[in-house]
Amino acid sequence: MAASNSSSGLCFLEASKQFQAKRISEEEYYRHILAHCTGYLHEEDDDIDLSPSLSLSSLYSTDPFAYAVQCFMKRKDFVKDISPFEDAFKALDKQDVQAIQEAAGKVDNQPHQEQIKKFFHKILAFRALQLRKAKVLKYCLDVGGFPYESYFEDEADDVREEEDPLTFKVLEESHFRRLYPRKSTNAGDGEDDDGFDIDASDMSAHERDRRERERAAATFDKDGEFPVDW
Repeated sequence: MAASNSSSGLCFLEASKQFQAKRISEEEYYRHILAHCTGYLHEEDDDIDLSPSLSLSSLYSTDPFAYAVQCFMKRKDFVKDISPFEDAFKALDKQDVQAIQEAAGKVDNQPHQEQIKKFFHKILAFRALQLRKAKVLKYCLDVGGFPYESYFEDEADDVREEEDPLTFKVLEESHFRRLYPRKSTNAGDGEDDDGFDIDASDMSAHERDRRERERAAATFDKDGEFPVDW
């Protein structure tokens, strides 16, 4: 798809930087990021895969939510009407699950509705997890039907019972946790699972690749998204 130019919105990286610098509100951040779901593309977005300084891996590290939306764009299952997403994210802060359910129902009227609805609950679940919105997280996990990426697993493993018992409980009682048991983390040990030293700058990519291979296999295991009787 050819890149389109407009002054009405920010590219992924700029929206992420502006939000983290507190120059735009959370609502504005969502609007800029989610606008890309319609296939809207900036020249800067087109350059993400071409420039090391604008690589997807850097977005993965600095803003995994924006990374998740950027990955969805590559599927070309573009969203015709972004308003249900905007309504859901407005309801996220107050954990208005009824409003979110109503917004999800509006997705049914769009092309590629099955894939888009999975994406709807996937990114909402991740953002609810990031913000520790336990009620919304539980709703999304109960709906399910979407794959869990390594960024979701990483964030879930960072939740501590003593800091957020409600989110911790939702995770531990979920189907997600049955598929992906909590991993103990030894940050900074400089070793991979085989005990060999790896460079700290490569550690996240190394670990991410390993987890994605595990996740691809789990997809076809019992209780996976596409179980196969081996």
